[in-house]
Amino acid sequence: MSAALAGLIPVFLIIAAGWLTRASGLIPRENWAPITKLAYWVMFPAMLFTLISRIDFESLGAGAFVAATALGFAAMGVIALAMRLLMRGVDGPAYSSFFQGSVRWNGFVLLAAAPFVFGPEGETLAALVFAPTVPLVNVMCVGVLSVWGAHGGPSPGQFALRFVTNPLIIASVSGAVWALFGLPSEGVVFDALEIIGRAGLATALLGVGAGIDITKLRARPRLLAIAVAMKMMVMPVVLWLAAQLFGLEPLATAVLVAAGGVPGAASAYVLARELGGDAELVAGHVTATTLVSLIILPIVIALTAPA
Repeated sequence: MSAALAGLIPVFLIIAAGWLTRASGLIPRENWAPITKLAYWVMFPAMLFTLISRIDFESLGAGAFVAATALGFAAMGVIALAMRLLMRGVDGPAYSSFFQGSVRWNGFVLLAAAPFVFGPEGETLAALVFAPTVPLVNVMCVGVLSVWGAHGGPSPGQFALRFVTNPLIIASVSGAVWALFGLPSEGVVFDALEIIGRAGLATALLGVGAGIDITKLRARPRLLAIAVAMKMMVMPVVLWLAAQLFGLEPLATAVLVAAGGVPGAASAYVLARELGGDAELVAGHVTATTLVSLIILPIVIALTAPA
């Protein structure tokens, strides 16, 4: 068994446990919303802050990594926009959900797997992927929903408020500022934040599993297949090309490409429902990419991870 596969098995087992708890009725579907909300607003930001605040930006070559990440995800947005020219028969809400599926990624899965697969430095790089992608992806998705969503996008004021209060953006930016100023990142407060963050990873993975719903795969199967291919096949290649362009080291390249092999993000469903996207298509995409990632993620890691 490869080291990559061995490192991913615990992650996939936790996802399977989340599906079992929901499918068995032990924790009904409606009870998962507050659980995942707690992870999103409290637990996961705590982990992001503790990881990013300890980054040595100079020794890690963080500048090139962040630039490659931003370019790769922006390129995916451009490709998804270009695909609109080939989808004239697809209605606006469905296209907006296709776009979200093409660019959104589930960072919980990568952060959970990174320590086992890439080691401590890889875990730090996995956290750093969030710094450019959270604001960039949110701006792109809200922009597309403003044009093609059934409800239109939020007002500039509403969008600005949502942007500055996004817990992942706050955690990423404050962690980066903390690290750049060399502020102390040890002590009881950081220990508490680290414990909260570790709990958040498990909670988030259980939530990923609970969100698997095979019945959602019936929503626009052809368009769904294209969206899954964009996320699980095109994105890893685009991110690899971005890594080559910036001359990233093998470990940084592997972490960035792995971000392309993780499932789509369930947060896309919430945004589609709020702004008039095709929520059923998004739900099908999250389920399909979660299942496909069982195959794709070990492959992309095995192909790119340093020996």
